[in-house]
Amino acid sequence: MKPNLSAFLLPFLLLLHQSLFTKAGLPLSKVSPNEFKWLRGKNQSKWIVHNFLEQNQTTKQIKGLSQIKEYFSNFGYLQPSDTFDDSLDQQTVSAIKTYQQSFNLQVTGDLNNETLQLISLPRCAVPDMNFTYNFIGNVSWPKAGNQWFQKINLTYGFLPTNRITANATEVFGQAFTRWANATGRLNLTQTNYDDADIKVGFYNLDDVINANVYGVSFIREEPPSNVKTAEMRLNGKRLWALPSQNGSLSWENDVLDLESVTMHEIGHLLGLDHSFLNESVMYPYILPSQQRKIQLSDSDKNNLLQQ
Repeated sequence: MKPNLSAFLLPFLLLLHQSLFTKAGLPLSKVSPNEFKWLRGKNQSKWIVHNFLEQNQTTKQIKGLSQIKEYFSNFGYLQPSDTFDDSLDQQTVSAIKTYQQSFNLQVTGDLNNETLQLISLPRCAVPDMNFTYNFIGNVSWPKAGNQWFQKINLTYGFLPTNRITANATEVFGQAFTRWANATGRLNLTQTNYDDADIKVGFYNLDDVINANVYGVSFIREEPPSNVKTAEMRLNGKRLWALPSQNGSLSWENDVLDLESVTMHEIGHLLGLDHSFLNESVMYPYILPSQQRKIQLSDSDKNNLLQQ
């Protein structure tokens, strides 16, 4: 039984539907068949881990490995393909080793328990590596070194159908203010959704993303003017805890810290890529030992100054 955490969840959870993805344009899976081709299918990461923990990984054919391959492809460790199979080929072994080395795991080239446990954790949908700032279907991943805005006064707004209450919007505001103060030059203030530079909403991501993700950020370019806006989409199928509810955080029960995830996604929109240092706000996973993380690390601050 999941704890009854926050009244602000109830209004918009009842409104969640895949059609919400059309509020700011076509669904991601439609508008960007190359960059976002993986935004489909059900959340199967926990099923994947359960299967692997019960199988002999010395075989060349491992049931469910195709889904692990898709997972690695989603986040930049394998080249995309429409025909992933269950064969443990050299490319997959190489991808596993790169993943293990990146996250400071034991580098074995096989799917050991340590690796599978990390894969099972909630994470950001933005890739870790091997992606570009490239508009396909009018959308692009945010990417370090490619600033989408050319002003210091940025605004953010909330999807009206979510009916986000004041205590939740205050948490978002605290996160935006913390980042603005860290830059020493940006102002981030709230406005209405349609006019906002950064559009924030909760969506049913589980229906379109084949991974255990808590949110995704991307940049949108609107022709013919090519005006750019940013979107932060959080997973409305999760339970989101406010700072006063920290004692109820439980990634196993999909209870996540709203401010921590917001801090992470804002970082992407201000030009930061993922960090492989687990003390960083930009670390892509929510670790059981770090379920609330809102203070910028030294590496976060240094990377911000380089933007």
